[in-house]
Amino acid sequence: MISSILATIMTFFHDSLGVGWGMAIILLTLVVKTVLFPFTLSQIRSTEGIKKIQPELQKIQTKYKNNPEEQQRRIMELYQKNKVNPLGGCLPLLLQLPVLWALFGLLNTPEKYNIDFTNALFLTMDLTKSGYYVLAIISAGTSFLQQKMTTVSTTDTSQSTFLYIMPLFMGYITYTLKAGVGLYWVASTVIGIVQQWVITRFFIKEEETELK
Repeated sequence: MISSILATIMTFFHDSLGVGWGMAIILLTLVVKTVLFPFTLSQIRSTEGIKKIQPELQKIQTKYKNNPEEQQRRIMELYQKNKVNPLGGCLPLLLQLPVLWALFGLLNTPEKYNIDFTNALFLTMDLTKSGYYVLAIISAGTSFLQQKMTTVSTTDTSQSTFLYIMPLFMGYITYTLKAGVGLYWVASTVIGIVQQWVITRFFIKEEETELK
């Protein structure tokens, strides 16, 4: 159902606007990211809230490391005091998954939706083929930047390692996927970075100003 709706929108961009399938994928990604913006806003607000209380959180964890019950109580008080929901970033992400999965299905098997990517090129890349190093490198680089912007600062070395491993993994996955799917992922990540900057620069800072 969702894939069919997305296919109709992408076909409209290709047929009515006269753009290539590669640009149609980018425009469709922009539409999807715009529709899902409220969920993204909620997710980033939660992440930024946790970032702000991270120093106090680490102090509590250190001070009460031998008293788990008291540590948990203090942490919950800290969350309540700052109106932070530690699970606030998970629900918006889960709500987005059906749409993202439908979009992946559409681009991975467009023929199911009467869309023919045969000989469809975007910057010399065949959208039906995989193994493009440039797309993989861009995917890894943009994934690292986005993760760097959203990661909560911590002394946990495993999280720091994950910051570098995950982008490399995403680059590898992009390399193995069809270029049409990889193009969507790169476009989605770039748009996500822009949204992250807009939200932290205008929405969250304005809210902080109003509170003061």
